[in-house]
Amino acid sequence: MNQLTLNKLLKAKGYPCISILLPTYRTVPENQKTNIRIKRLVKEAEERLLENMTKRESAKLIEAMKKLADSVDTRTNLDGLALFISNQVAEKVDIPFNIRERVIIDETFATRDIIKGINRSIRYYVLEISLYGARLFHCFRDEALEINDYGFPAKSDFDDVYLNPKDMSREKEKYIKEFFNKVDKQFQSIYNEDPQPLVLAGVKKNLAFYKEICDNKSAVAGALEGNYEESKPHEIGKKAWPIIKNLKEKERNNIINELKNAIGAHKSAFGLNDIWRYANEGRIETLIVEEDYDLKAYLNQKNELILNDSNSDYRVIEDVVDEIAEFVIEKGGKVVFLENGQLEKFGKIAGILRY
Repeated sequence: MNQLTLNKLLKAKGYPCISILLPTYRTVPENQKTNIRIKRLVKEAEERLLENMTKRESAKLIEAMKKLADSVDTRTNLDGLALFISNQVAEKVDIPFNIRERVIIDETFATRDIIKGINRSIRYYVLEISLYGARLFHCFRDEALEINDYGFPAKSDFDDVYLNPKDMSREKEKYIKEFFNKVDKQFQSIYNEDPQPLVLAGVKKNLAFYKEICDNKSAVAGALEGNYEESKPHEIGKKAWPIIKNLKEKERNNIINELKNAIGAHKSAFGLNDIWRYANEGRIETLIVEEDYDLKAYLNQKNELILNDSNSDYRVIEDVVDEIAEFVIEKGGKVVFLENGQLEKFGKIAGILRY
C-alpha cells in the first residue's frame, strides 16, 4: 500500500472496475478462513458481472480475477486485503488495519481504504543492502512488506572472486559503489513518487559506501547495522520500527511547539468549519489531527459543513477529516497525525496557516 499503487488505481476509469475488500487474519488457523472468504466474494463479483455483461465479454476479467485471488498468500496476511481488477489492472493490496467486507463494481475503483491508510499510517522504507543484492521493504509501523517491482529485489553482477570482504581493492570498491548507485537510482524512482523516511540495513562498510553515493542523504532516517540478508520481512519491521518511532516522537514534539507559536502569531485554525474553509482556500500549511479521528458530515449548497442534518439535498461526506487531509496535500501542505488525546483541547484537529 503506497502512493504509487494508489496513483495507478486512481488512473483507472471506465466500467467495470472491480474492487473486492475484506478483513483478514494474521494467525493460524484463523488465516485459513481468508481463502474461503475470497472465493465467496470472487463468486459474488462474477455473478454481478454476468448480470451486466455476456460470458464472452467478461471471460478475461473473470480469469484475471481468479488468477489474482489464487496468488494471495494467507501466511503473510495483515488485517485487510483489497483486490482490484479491470481490463488494464490486476492489483493486490495488503492493508495494515481492519476494513469492511464488500464487493464494488463501478466506473472507478473503491480506493477509500487505501487513501486512508496512506494518509494515516506511519510509513517508511527499509533498504537492505549487501555485496550480493538489495531488497526494499515498505513498512507500516512494525510491519514490513517486500517490494517486488521497480527493479527490486536487485542482484549484483559481481563474480564471486570479487566478493571476498577481506580483499577490498580500489577496483572492487568501485564495483560495489557502482552497484549501490544503481540501487539508489531505483529507490529514488519510488521515493520521488511517494517520499517517506528510509532506514538502511547492512554491514558497517556497506552502509558507509551507500551513504557516500546516495543522491538524497536527507531521506535516510537511520540505519540497522548487521547482516540482514536472510532476515524475514517481519524481522526487518520489528528492528526498524524503534528508529522511526523515535523520529516520529521528535516530529510530534516539534509540531506541538510549532502550533503553540502559530497560536501566538494568530496563524492557527480550530474547529471543523474553519479548517474546512481554510483547506479549500489553500491556506493550511500543516494540518494536525489525531490518528483515529474521523467524522461523517454533510455539505450544503454553500459549501458549508453540516454535522447533524442529513437533508437529502446535501452531499454526504463519509469521513470529512480524510477529505480535508486530501485538500491540504493537493494544495502543497502536509498532514501530521498525533496520538489520540494529544489534541483533545483543540477538538482533535488543528491547522497552522500560511497567512
